[in-house]
Amino acid sequence: MVDDLYKFPRLYVPADLAGSDIALDDAQAHYLRNVMRRADGDVVRLFNGRDGEWLANLVFTGKRDVSVRLDKQVKVQAPRIRRVHLLFAPLKKDRMDTLIEKAVELDATDLHPVITDRTEVREVKADKINAHIIEAAEQCERMDIPTLHPLASLEKVLAGWKGSPIFAGLERSDAQILRDALVPDGDCAALVGPAGGWTNDERDMLAQSPAITPVSLGNNVLRSETAVAALLVRLSR
Repeated sequence: MVDDLYKFPRLYVPADLAGSDIALDDAQAHYLRNVMRRADGDVVRLFNGRDGEWLANLVFTGKRDVSVRLDKQVKVQAPRIRRVHLLFAPLKKDRMDTLIEKAVELDATDLHPVITDRTEVREVKADKINAHIIEAAEQCERMDIPTLHPLASLEKVLAGWKGSPIFAGLERSDAQILRDALVPDGDCAALVGPAGGWTNDERDMLAQSPAITPVSLGNNVLRSETAVAALLVRLSR
């Protein structure tokens, strides 16, 4: 039965998974009807980040509208025992998509876009990023949806930061190697710089911030999205 579950399309819905039928949005209805070629009564999987994962049956209520009728829960929602934050400088479209995808797959819980001196993209479209976050969560079998925080300057974010240590990837530095860093059992965060790297002023700011633990990701200079993967593999554990 477990193997059979994975053949069914998996969708995120914000509604509570209980009781009556749930209406799907237009994009989901189009995807199921016209892309996946599903029919009335076909099985899908649903999750909302709170109530576990459920099997449900499609209910076609018109030429375009689609609802789902809940059947049974197949996975229980496990509580989050720690949060892993990712602070990152926004990138251009394809690279940004890759960064978001890897962050979701590697279990980051909070995404913080930050403006640095050399940030390429200084505006973000939150609706598009959230859509990509949801798509990645649907595909990787993740049970919850990371939180996207508002865009802010790195200086402002660090000034207001409380609690969890931030492991900052610093290229061309003598910082401790990431694999040797002591990762706490509780909440933590990763910070990845822009495509052009850190300026000297930013390096000084990071060195002076009590929240920052500088780490080296090795001898090679990594692309930002690769650095995200390297940090999160270590921190998410």
